[in-house]
Amino acid sequence: MTNNPDDKSRAWRSQGATISALQGGGPRAVLANSMKTLQQAPTFARSRLSRRDPNVWAFGNIHGFRDTPRYVAEHVKAGWPNLTPWWIAQDDDDASAAREAGLKVAMRNSAEANEVQRKAGVAFLTHGFRDLDFPYLLGSYMVFLWHGTPMKRIALDVGEGRMSKRPFAVRTAFRFVHWLQSASYRTVRLFDAASELDQKRFSTAFRAPKSRIPVIGSPRFDVIRGGAAYDRVVPGDLRAELGVEPHQRIVLWLPTHRHEYGEESWLPALTEQEVDAALGGSNVRLLVKPHPLANRDVYERSLPKHPAVTLLRENAVDVNCLMHVADSLVTDYSSAVFDYSILGRPVQFFAPDVDRYTNVRGLYDSYDSLTGGEHHRDWPGLLNALRADEAGADGSGARTVRLVAAYCRNNLEPEVCERLTARVATAVGVLPSQT
Repeated sequence: MTNNPDDKSRAWRSQGATISALQGGGPRAVLANSMKTLQQAPTFARSRLSRRDPNVWAFGNIHGFRDTPRYVAEHVKAGWPNLTPWWIAQDDDDASAAREAGLKVAMRNSAEANEVQRKAGVAFLTHGFRDLDFPYLLGSYMVFLWHGTPMKRIALDVGEGRMSKRPFAVRTAFRFVHWLQSASYRTVRLFDAASELDQKRFSTAFRAPKSRIPVIGSPRFDVIRGGAAYDRVVPGDLRAELGVEPHQRIVLWLPTHRHEYGEESWLPALTEQEVDAALGGSNVRLLVKPHPLANRDVYERSLPKHPAVTLLRENAVDVNCLMHVADSLVTDYSSAVFDYSILGRPVQFFAPDVDRYTNVRGLYDSYDSLTGGEHHRDWPGLLNALRADEAGADGSGARTVRLVAAYCRNNLEPEVCERLTARVATAVGVLPSQT
């Protein structure tokens, strides 16, 4: 895998398109992927019979050393010396970052990585079974951290209700891959739910009983709140690193990706004149961080070269650390809104393509049920709302975050990583460390 950030971004976009094909159509792609899984049956069998060490925990992330598996792995390394956390690295950059954090590292697809995963008593997944090598995990205590409370349909909920109009071959392939996915999800011992809404969504998306979906909270919460988890990722002054003055107000825009139809067709151009008209004389600084699967070029063409607007590179800074320092959030269909709501800071929704996105991608609930109908479809409406939020009154942003918090019902207890680690350690018979 390449170490060039732009090449990585392109690779992730391609990966997103592949996932979309598997979920919504492309019977050849679905069947090819399914047959590959079936061909690995002997490896699954050997893995199931392997002797597991409950003190060896395997972590990985298809997108590199980041997000929830990183936070839990670093917490285990810092506070549980009786455990041995291993990071299964995707590439050299991934490996270097994990080693710098003090973790043991094995390169994916190496004999060492295969042996570590075959031996691990516990394995952590986030984006799916692609994070690690699933054939070597059978028999371990698998923990699914997932990567955010879903607003759009996920896993086994994708495509339901729309298959009746598809060709017979597509319907057959869809049922076959669902059967394989259901069998795979049954091997997961614990799905970590950040909220009551997570628990509800996961119970249908993974066909799992609620007893396997405890509402523990998200490891992201530890970073978003700040403290030791945050300091391990960003030890310095992040605002200063971003070039933000102390008096400026950070508005973080986190748009999700549209791999079904791309950013070009939905993102309206923002002009310097519109920024000046709405934000002139204000302290608002708009930081834009596109999704890893998004096409950055579209944002470069659609956003003005203006001192109040900064387009960040996808790998520039950890998104959850950004949420910690952000004074308000703008998003559309991203799960980031649920994570950010734990801070109680203003939230605005910007979704010019809400009708199209709902029809193409599919949401669990109507968009209005989350936004209260106060989402924006154009730049002037959004920018004026951001200016109003800066004034500090109980404006739409403050009202919206209260709606979001009530909608998802997050577990707000502190120290999520510790509670999750202790729960898993107890499940596999590991005693708490005596430190």
